[in-house]
Amino acid sequence: MLPITGLERDERGLWHLFAGEALPSGNVTLEVEPAFRALMCELHTLAHVVNALVYTQFGGALLTGAQLNADATFRVDFDLPGADNDTLRALEAPLNEVIRRDLPVSSIFMPHDEAQAVPGLFRSKAVAPPAGEDGLVRIVEILDLDRQACGGTHLASTGRARPARIVKIDNKGRQNRRIKVAV
Repeated sequence: MLPITGLERDERGLWHLFAGEALPSGNVTLEVEPAFRALMCELHTLAHVVNALVYTQFGGALLTGAQLNADATFRVDFDLPGADNDTLRALEAPLNEVIRRDLPVSSIFMPHDEAQAVPGLFRSKAVAPPAGEDGLVRIVEILDLDRQACGGTHLASTGRARPARIVKIDNKGRQNRRIKVAV
């Protein structure tokens, strides 16, 4: 069995990259590790919740980085010059309230140009989901909380996530604040 080391897209489609020099032949089976995928869905959904809380409470602050980890933690970085770390730590209660409320998560596709015209649909300072070949971009919505362009994988509702805690706040330069969350 050859481990997959990455993905690559070109004009012919999406390609799985394998480790080593051997070339696969015959039937190729791709397996997704269900537990790992479930964890990534959980962390990604909670990252959206934190993003929505920060965006709302800090005047449209943009995401500057994010990372989901196999140890059931994630971090999100925001452009928050002068933000009070205690105020950021206080986001833990509303985060868990959103989990408790079990809000549905859904998605639609809309024309990329139309999405770009809607304030708040693109929340990253540096990266945005590209339009598909059909010119559409995926919009993920957490009912009554968040609506933004995203190509990632999510839970069906926030209540499927475990309780979360903010484990660390870091200052990353004059403007960036990093929030680390664990489930």
